[in-house]
Amino acid sequence: MSPALPRGRRPARGLAVLLLGLLAVLALLAAGPPARAFEDRTSSVVVDAASGVVLDAHKPNHLRYPASLTKMMTVLMLFRALDAGTVTPDTPVPISATAAAANPVKLGLAPGDSLTVAEAIPALIARSANDVAVAVAELLGGTEPLFAHEMTRVARADLGLTRTTFRNASGLPDDAHVTTARDMARLAVALWRDHRDRFDAFAVDPFAFRGRSLRSYNPLLRAYDGADGLKTGFTCAAGYNLAGTAMRDGRRVIAVVMGAASGADCLATIERLMDAGFARLSYVETATQRSGPAADGTPPPVVAPPGGPLRLAHLTTPRPLRGLPAPDVEGCGGLYTGGWAVTLGSFRSRGQARSLATRAARVYGGKPLTAPVGSGGLVRHHAFVAALSPGQARSICRQRRGRGDYCLVRSPKMMWAAMEAVQRLRRSMR
Repeated sequence: MSPALPRGRRPARGLAVLLLGLLAVLALLAAGPPARAFEDRTSSVVVDAASGVVLDAHKPNHLRYPASLTKMMTVLMLFRALDAGTVTPDTPVPISATAAAANPVKLGLAPGDSLTVAEAIPALIARSANDVAVAVAELLGGTEPLFAHEMTRVARADLGLTRTTFRNASGLPDDAHVTTARDMARLAVALWRDHRDRFDAFAVDPFAFRGRSLRSYNPLLRAYDGADGLKTGFTCAAGYNLAGTAMRDGRRVIAVVMGAASGADCLATIERLMDAGFARLSYVETATQRSGPAADGTPPPVVAPPGGPLRLAHLTTPRPLRGLPAPDVEGCGGLYTGGWAVTLGSFRSRGQARSLATRAARVYGGKPLTAPVGSGGLVRHHAFVAALSPGQARSICRQRRGRGDYCLVRSPKMMWAAMEAVQRLRRSMR
C-alpha cells in the first residue's frame, strides 16, 4: 500500500490540476480553428444592366485574376477605335512573330499573316484567341505593354474599374494582372450601354473563319434561356471565370463568376445568379406597380466620357495575388478544400499522380488533387483523394490495401498542415 499523502497537500494538488485544465481549454479557445489558407476563392456578382445596381453578390470586391475576361476590355478598345475612325472593320490586323508565338488558345496564324478587325472581334470573344489579342494590342498601341497600360487607364479613368490592372491584352498569367467580379460586371455594363449596336458580336456561335466553323467556348449561350453573351476565362491560377448576360421580359441582367473550381460549377453558379437577378427585378417591378414609384436613393449609372488621346499617366497597382493560393481547380492538380483524405502514392511526374487521383475519385467519390512534396531535385508529386468522410477514407484504404496497393488515411488536421507545407514549397519554386 502506498503511503498516504499529508492531508494539507491534497487540495493544492487538486487545485493545480484544475488550473492546468482551465489553461489548456483557454489555449484551445484562443488558438481557434486551424488557419485555412486554401479558402473558397469563388467570387460573383449579378447586376441590373439598365441601372448597374447590384442584385446579389459574393466577395465582389476581392482581387482575382481575370484570365480571358481581359479580352472584353481588348474588344472594348477595338470598339472605341472603330467609333473614333482610327480603324474600320476592313482594317488588316498584322500577325507579328510575337503574336504568332502567343500561348494557346489561338487561331494559329503564321507571322506575316493577317486578319481583318471584323474577323478579330469574334476571334477574341468566341475563340479567346491569344495570338489575335497580341496582334490587336500591337495594332492599337504599338506594343502590348503600352496597350495594356492604356487599357488600365481607360478602365480606371473612364469606366470606374478602380481595382483593375491589365498587364497584357489576353489575360495570360501575370501576378499584377488583377481585377474583381464587380469591376468585370461594370465592364460588361459599359459594353452593353455604350456599344449596343455591336453587342451581337458576343453571341456569335459558331465563329466562321476561312472555311472553318469554330464553336464558341461560352456554354451559357447554349444552356440558358435568353443568354446572348459575354466571355469565358480560364487559367490554373484564376480558376474558371464567366461573364454572362441575358434578356427576359424586357429586363437584362449581367452576371460574373470568378475562381470557380470547374466549368460545370461556374455555369451552375452563373445560372443561379441570373435566376436570382431576374426574380429580384420582377419582384421590385411588381412592388413598384402596386405602391407607385418611390425614390430609392440609387445613384444614376455613370456615363463614360468619350475616349481621348493616348495618355500614359502613372498608375498605382493593387496588391498582387502572389501570396494567395490558387483555387481548387479541376484539371490543374487541385488544392485541398476540406474533409478527410487518402494518399494513394507519390510519383516523379505530376501527370502520373493526377491520373491516379482522378481514376480513384471516379471509383470512390471525393475530389482528386495532387501536391508536390520535397525540395530541389527530390520533389515528388503525391496523389490524393479528398473531401471524404472518415468512413469513406478508411473504407478506401481497406480496399486498396486488400489488393496490395499503397494507401494512407489523412485527417483534416494532417491535410491542412501538409498543404501549408505545399504552399511554402510552391512559393520557393517560383
